[in-house]
Amino acid sequence: MTAKTGKDRADEVDEVEAVPAEERAEAGEAAEPAAAPARPAAKRKRRVRVIEVIDDEDLDEVLEALDAEDAQAEEAGEEAPARPARPARPARPAKAKAKAEVEAEPEAVSVEKPAAKAAPKPKPKPRPAQPAEDAEDAAAGAAPRPGLFGLPLLPTVVFVVLVALLASVAIWKWTSASSLSSEQDERDAIGDVASAYGNVAYNYNPTNYQTQTDKALKLLAGDMLDDYKKNTVPTVASAFQADPQVALTSKTNQVFVGSVNGKFATAVLMMDMALKTKDGTINQPATLLRLSLSKIDGKWKITQQYPSGINDQNRNQQQGQIPGVPNGGATQSPKPGKTEKPKN
Repeated sequence: MTAKTGKDRADEVDEVEAVPAEERAEAGEAAEPAAAPARPAAKRKRRVRVIEVIDDEDLDEVLEALDAEDAQAEEAGEEAPARPARPARPARPAKAKAKAEVEAEPEAVSVEKPAAKAAPKPKPKPRPAQPAEDAEDAAAGAAPRPGLFGLPLLPTVVFVVLVALLASVAIWKWTSASSLSSEQDERDAIGDVASAYGNVAYNYNPTNYQTQTDKALKLLAGDMLDDYKKNTVPTVASAFQADPQVALTSKTNQVFVGSVNGKFATAVLMMDMALKTKDGTINQPATLLRLSLSKIDGKWKITQQYPSGINDQNRNQQQGQIPGVPNGGATQSPKPGKTEKPKN
């Protein structure tokens, strides 16, 4: 066995490299005669397409899926950077090109197979809201809400405030009118009691004094009732027993109701009185009595009376006397008498 030297290795490399060069030269020579004659006309290709019938519902889903894929493709195209163009491939030898054409012809004649069953359709992604729709929604949200009867908010608030104010005024007027009406009813009741007292309290004669005193007792209460039973009733009886011709009459002229404070009130009674005796009649018109009243068991009763010129300090001096009848009896009329003639 002999070892190869560096020279021998160099000769082998030259031989190996020379073989491919010779083959390429032969292939080029063979390609030139083949390219010279005209190429035969391409064979007519038959293509068979299979059309699948799709329902309307499936068509909508397919269109939505295609739209979603297009949108994704557009987004991916915008996001992905442009790829650099691929460098042009070196031209293949004519032999390889001819071989590729020969292999492509049988493929063209082959019938296209029907499309496989469609893959599960992807669910369409929700489309982002359009800017115009967002603007419309924002405008609708910013629009003022309708108030009462379709009015804007501010007029509705003003209307409600005015209604509340008018209702408050109406309630105040109603309560005021009710209070005034109630007070007026009380004043009318006080006037009725005082007027009835003026018609019976000093209206006596020998035949009716007992009946009249009973009527007067129903209008009195408190100290006035006790005093009337203790002093007035016995005085009237003794006066008529002493002089059966005596008669006392009274008639209410006017009643002036004073203050009304809850269960207490004051009034002034004006009445016309007349005292009849055997000597004549004495009239006392516009006789005034000041009355104090109290509301007892829902009814107004007279509790005090003060004749004209009488008060708490001097009323004890008039005890047992009938107004207009001094000393509880008939007034004495002046008797005619002789007077001496003046001397010259």
